[in-house]
Amino acid sequence: MLRGLPGRVGLPGRVGLLGRIMLILLGALSALVLGTVALDHWQRREVHHRYATPYPRIDQAAGIVALLRDAPPGQRAAILRAVSGQSLRAEIRREAPPEGPDLLHEPGIEARLRRLAGVPDEADLRAYTDRTMLYRGVDPASAEADAPGRTPLGRLSRATYRLPDGRVVVIDALERPRSLALFLFGQPLSLWVAGLGVLVAGLALLGARNEIAPLRRLTAAVARFDGRTPEPVPSGSGAPEIRRLAAAVRAMQERIAGLLSERSLLIGAISHDLKTYLTRLRLRAEGVADPGLSARMVADLDAMTDLIETSLTFARGTAIEARRSGVDLADLVAAEVAEHAALGAGIGLTGEDVADAVVAGDAVALRRVIANLIQNAVAYGRAAVAVRVERVGATCRVVVDDDGPGIPEGEREAVFSPFYRVERSRSRRTGGTGLGLAIARQIVEAHGGALSAATADLGGARLVVELPAA
Repeated sequence: MLRGLPGRVGLPGRVGLLGRIMLILLGALSALVLGTVALDHWQRREVHHRYATPYPRIDQAAGIVALLRDAPPGQRAAILRAVSGQSLRAEIRREAPPEGPDLLHEPGIEARLRRLAGVPDEADLRAYTDRTMLYRGVDPASAEADAPGRTPLGRLSRATYRLPDGRVVVIDALERPRSLALFLFGQPLSLWVAGLGVLVAGLALLGARNEIAPLRRLTAAVARFDGRTPEPVPSGSGAPEIRRLAAAVRAMQERIAGLLSERSLLIGAISHDLKTYLTRLRLRAEGVADPGLSARMVADLDAMTDLIETSLTFARGTAIEARRSGVDLADLVAAEVAEHAALGAGIGLTGEDVADAVVAGDAVALRRVIANLIQNAVAYGRAAVAVRVERVGATCRVVVDDDGPGIPEGEREAVFSPFYRVERSRSRRTGGTGLGLAIARQIVEAHGGALSAATADLGGARLVVELPAA
């Protein structure tokens, strides 16, 4: 059974391997998006600085009019090719095209064109905007170009100017295509980068989960290992490092199982030989002529036998039978409480009628745990012992309280160590080997449960057994 790591674990220590991989991916994705947004912002500023004038198309159209008006007829074709681009298209026709239904005469733009191009008022120059750029609440005829506090000019859609030779310059505004560095299919590039990053992160998550799956199975196999029978460890999938780790864990399980088996054989041999010599010593002690001396020798041999038996039991690791059955904790506790009550102990029981306090385990070993806890409570309590059985969710609990001196908070973990006694309240004068609670915890943990100490409502010690319900 695996136990949690000691000490406090911070937030980074609680993040699993998959979570760490995702944090790295999210960090890289965030950096990519922030970089793209910064590049997008920088390019927008560059475009803004490049077109610092508030009306770049109107000013460019004024320049085209001025060039074509003063240029010789032979140079007009070259000028038209030079000035036509993504924003404006200029051409020379015999007559001005008819005004379409979507065009609206724009005096404000026309006034700016005349001023910048140096065209007199009597010259034939017309400027138009489309109906989507109408002034709101302002009469276009009353709007003066660049007048402070007035509504800004609309978008230039078309401008016509009759040259001195009678031909007409037609300047049409074009919808400028957005730079691919800024937009793609009408959406900002940073948005596409973010979407692509989310897609890549999702694919990476699936791949990471697939790679981590063998590690999770390996962890589950190690958690199920009870020290006797090696658990099947998956070693045929995953990264080479994980496969090598699985093979190493399998070999380690086999070594541990072998060592424990050898230890059991050694303990059995020692137990047999010690019992043989103790039996001989007891026979000789009983044959001593002095009855008082004989009784003291027999008592010492009995205490030695009990100490050896208890120590060997702890050393065996309180092996639990592999075949477990359903154990009704309420019945088991009730039987043990009845025995102590019959001996005159002041002990009370609640929860004996709990119907679902059933666990899967070794009934003999579990009764030994309950007996040990009740014996401790009776021995160290002053007048009262209270035992309670309850079912809390998926956990069955047995709580044993006494009204004795209790266990100091700083020693509530140490009391489960072998041969440990709390000073003054559990001294050697009270008897015992100091292994009872250590063996009880071994048995409980072998059943997948936990044994802990606390302060009882009666003022003494409280020992709590928690076992998974069957």
